[in-house]
Parts: sequence; C-alpha cells; structure tokens
Amino acid sequence: MLSKSKSISHQHLKWSCIFLCVCISVCLSLPLESKEQIELSPLVLQGHVLNDKIYDIKNSRFINKANLLNSITDNKYILLGETHDNIKHHENQAWVIDELAKLSFSTSVSFEMIDDTQAEFIASRDIKKSDDLIKLLNHYKTAWQYEDYYKILFDSALEGELKILPANIERKKLYNIIRHDKNKLPIETERLMSEVSLTADLENSLQKEIVESHCGMIEKETAKPMMTGQQIRDATMALSLLNSSADRRVLIAGRGHVRNDRGVPVYLSARDKEARIIAIALLEVEQDKIDIAPYLDNEDVKMLPFDYVWFTARADRKDPCLSFKKQHK
Repeated sequence: MLSKSKSISHQHLKWSCIFLCVCISVCLSLPLESKEQIELSPLVLQGHVLNDKIYDIKNSRFINKANLLNSITDNKYILLGETHDNIKHHENQAWVIDELAKLSFSTSVSFEMIDDTQAEFIASRDIKKSDDLIKLLNHYKTAWQYEDYYKILFDSALEGELKILPANIERKKLYNIIRHDKNKLPIETERLMSEVSLTADLENSLQKEIVESHCGMIEKETAKPMMTGQQIRDATMALSLLNSSADRRVLIAGRGHVRNDRGVPVYLSARDKEARIIAIALLEVEQDKIDIAPYLDNEDVKMLPFDYVWFTARADRKDPCLSFKKQHK
C-alpha cells in the first residue's frame, strides 16, 4: 500500500501528465511555435489532380464554388474545418466570409482561436482593424500564430462588419475542469453536454484519434480525460453559435470539431432541433491518392463525416511526432 505522501505524489504526477497531454493535444494541432517556424509553411502538391476540387459527399459529385455558396447560404450554421497551419485553408475560409458579407442577412464568425479569457479582454473595445485585434489577443500567451495565419480571416470579418465571437475555453481553465470532475464546468455547457450521448463506436473512434494524434505514445486510459476535454470544447463552440443572434453563424475551427457524427453539429442539433447545418472540411491532398475513393473509405468510417470536402494543396511541415518522440525516449 502506498503511503499518504506517495499517494499524493502519485496523484500529482497523474494530473501533471494529463495536463501535459491536454497541452500537447492542443499544440500538436497548432502551428509549431519554434524558432524554425518564422515563415508560413509552403504549399506542396499544388499540381495534384484533386487540388481545389470540391466534393459533395451526399450526392457523390464534384461541384464548383458557386454551387457551394448556394448551399452555404441555405444554412444557419456554417462550419469550416481546417488544418491550422495551411494558409490555403484560411484563404478559402476568407472567401466564404467575404461572400457572406456581400449578402443582406447578418453574419457572425466564431473562432476556436479566441477563448473566453481573451473575450473578456476585448469585449468592450471597438475594434476596426485586424492589427489591433491581434495585438489585444496576444496579451494572452497562446500557440496560435494570429499574424501569420488568421489575419486574413480577421480582415475579412472586420471589413465586412461581421461580429467576431470567441468559441473556446481557456486551456488552464479546461484542465481544472477536467481535474475536478466538471465541478467548475459552466452550467450552460454542462446542460448541453447532458443532452448528447455518443455511441460506443464513436467514443472509441475519438479515443483512437487522440492516441494517434499523440504519435501513439499515450495509453488509452490517459486519453479518456482528453476525450472529455474535446467534448467540452465541442459544446463550447456550439454554444458560441447558438448564442449568436446573427442570421448566419460561421465557425472557424479544426476539422475534427466540425464532424457531423461527434463534433459541434451533434451539440447544435441537440439544442436546435430544426438546425440547418453545413459542415465543410478543408482537406489536404495526399501524393498517392488521386481519386476520391481512398479519402472516403477508411477503417473507421465508410463516408467522411462532413457535407462537403474542399481539397487543397498540402502545407510542407515537419513531422511533429519526430521531435515529440525524441523528447520522450
């Protein structure tokens, strides 16, 4: 039997590891903040046959941007799932925002990249320029490279006079919530989460995704609190959209958050029973996959859990697992 001091030490180590994994979970999905990454990741495979093609999953056909825009404007919730360090994804998202800004209805844009703590800091300020917004956001240390990757989106939203909303929960606050068994979970978030129940298959899929995103170097048990963290963030993003008063409500977030089967759309549908939702995945092409079939069929799903897939060139980045594994040998 462990002594009391050893037991406390063990618990402290356990939660320290979980906090580290939560941080890694966030950071592996973000652009690396190293001295080596000063410039944008260059794009490769721009000559790929699927580059810039848009695929309508439900109707099994390719469409053009005009068709996509028609589908977008028919929906109340417009979810744009990205790879964070791919500038082409942000250019495509900015195009959507620009097109929505031309229309007569009101539009808000919720950002995973802005959390509730930052929101309190910028709430009372009349922000007209993206440089001013970025300066304010950078009062809080995050891994987001606002100037490099998100200025184009802030420009589009501010120039179109669209409302910018936070859609995330501050990292340390999330850790404390997980550690204390949701005791500090906002009531509204807790209520929304209670309305959603994922199947065992979907939970296993999420767990597998988290383990793989950590380079296979964490145990399944360690992934469980991180699964909770992912679900809290999904619910938080959904609430940002639900609480907006705009006619059209856009979400800018990582691709995993906009999945129709277990992401933000599930929480939107739980609260807004007649929700009109469109989930668009911006997806990097792969060298040897020149046909649509390999992207649509894998061991976890027989059809990608989105409404549309917009293929893009790849960002030429270093494998984050190489440095991660080296540090944890």
